[in-house]
Amino acid sequence: MNVKVIARILGVYLFFFALILVLPLSVAVYYDFFASPAVLQPPSSLAFLKTIFSTLLIALVFWLWGRKSPDPLMRKESLFLVVAIWVFSAGLGSLPFLFSRTFDSFPNAYFETMSGFTTTGASVMCPKNYDSKTGQEIPYRKTNPRGGEKIYTFYGTIAPVKNLNGQALYTGVEAVSRGILFWRSLIQWLGGVGIVVLFLAVLPALGVGGRFLFQTEMPGHNKDPITPRIKETASILWKIYLFLTLLEIVLLYATNEQMSFFDAVCTTFSNLSTGGFSVKNESIAAYHSVVTEWIVIAFMIIGALNFYLYFYFIKGKFKKFLDADFLFFVFILFLGIFLTVVGLFHTQHYSLTGKTVPYQLSTAVRDGVFQAVSANTGTGFVSANFDFWPFSSHLMLLILMFIGGMSGSTSGGIKTSRLYIIFQVLFLKIKSVFRPYEVKIIRISSLEIDGKMATTVLAFFALVVFFAVFGTLELVFRGFDPETAISILGCCLNNVGFAFGLAGPTESFAFLSDLDKFLCAFWMLLGRLEYFALLLLFMPSFWTKEA
Repeated sequence: MNVKVIARILGVYLFFFALILVLPLSVAVYYDFFASPAVLQPPSSLAFLKTIFSTLLIALVFWLWGRKSPDPLMRKESLFLVVAIWVFSAGLGSLPFLFSRTFDSFPNAYFETMSGFTTTGASVMCPKNYDSKTGQEIPYRKTNPRGGEKIYTFYGTIAPVKNLNGQALYTGVEAVSRGILFWRSLIQWLGGVGIVVLFLAVLPALGVGGRFLFQTEMPGHNKDPITPRIKETASILWKIYLFLTLLEIVLLYATNEQMSFFDAVCTTFSNLSTGGFSVKNESIAAYHSVVTEWIVIAFMIIGALNFYLYFYFIKGKFKKFLDADFLFFVFILFLGIFLTVVGLFHTQHYSLTGKTVPYQLSTAVRDGVFQAVSANTGTGFVSANFDFWPFSSHLMLLILMFIGGMSGSTSGGIKTSRLYIIFQVLFLKIKSVFRPYEVKIIRISSLEIDGKMATTVLAFFALVVFFAVFGTLELVFRGFDPETAISILGCCLNNVGFAFGLAGPTESFAFLSDLDKFLCAFWMLLGRLEYFALLLLFMPSFWTKEA
């Protein structure tokens, strides 16, 4: 492996990464020095300055190491470089959390940052718990809200913002500085289409390695670019992404007086990327607006569609919306919505603030549609406390989490196109039992599925099942209750953001040990890079000179 060419490109990338950090630095400077004094928050400007300096220093070291390497980037180096970019992005991206003292430990900061870049949306932000008499910090002692003997003991992670009298004004996510919250949402936006794809869009061509970088980064089975040049394809995707971002910001800000411009920007960054981080403790429910929720639902779906469809729409190729992949996604989405909503009839509606009222048709549709779409698209926003929903609705949400959106979208999961291929392969295999000589070609859209691609899809599905089962058993054997364990795996592997049990909508992932946080970060990256690229690094043959 040509280490120097990797170091050279990684150095250039980190210079680019440092430039991106100027955006949250600008937001932090504004809120630290120019915003209204009524906006009480911890300062974070210095944290971003330190992060930029650290990033530039590391970038310089890598660039000097590999600057004399003119060799092109080949497939092997490309695969390693993609993983390296993600690991370094999460590592350096966690520095603002540490330098600002938002988190006191690296495992918390790394988990939060990896969750952001992979658009998972799982958070370890949890209000610190204090004794009412002594004022000393004490741990939480909690069990699964639905019952269970397992007691989880852990400390909160976020200190409250207090006034001069020592009274807590803000707790949890709302006690975090605006600069950090902006960075937290921005990294989800960058991870949506892919930070590597953005890197390819703004840099000169990287030779044959550029194509491998693009194919490794893009989710789904079909990784062919829509134009002959990778740089042009990456540029088109990001222009579409930017337009949709601006459109949602305008819609959210114009339709809800309770939503500030800052909230609209951060919500859009987390929404279109199907990430799920929120700047409010109650997530989207905090805005108390049906209109806001339906705008969020619409853009969750937009983010879960193949971005190539928007390119075809601009070109007037409307027949692409009749392709099997799109129609199958719509069918899965509406079926999931229907079954989720039906499961809520004659049950209690639990709000995030603890209020309970019987579900009416309107509220069942409102909450059921929102959570089903949030699960299927992998966004992870919440509008109700679904911890106390019927088991059938829980099961439906879990299935939707694993299915995910379309290939080439910002969502996680298996992807509907892969499921469609799997169903076609199984159907033809069963049919071949009584018609062994019939030849049938599998197609999805205009793409012919040959034996090699079908094998790859089946192998991908086998990896999903293996890691879901193995990871769940590993957590259960170490003392986690089964509901919490399987939903954590579903959350991390599919980059969804919410889970059930102790990781439910009113909780966080702060109860995880440091080891569990790093393990979950690995699962998040595994799901985001769709298994193969990351698992290759663990094969001895990958590191041999002949590979």
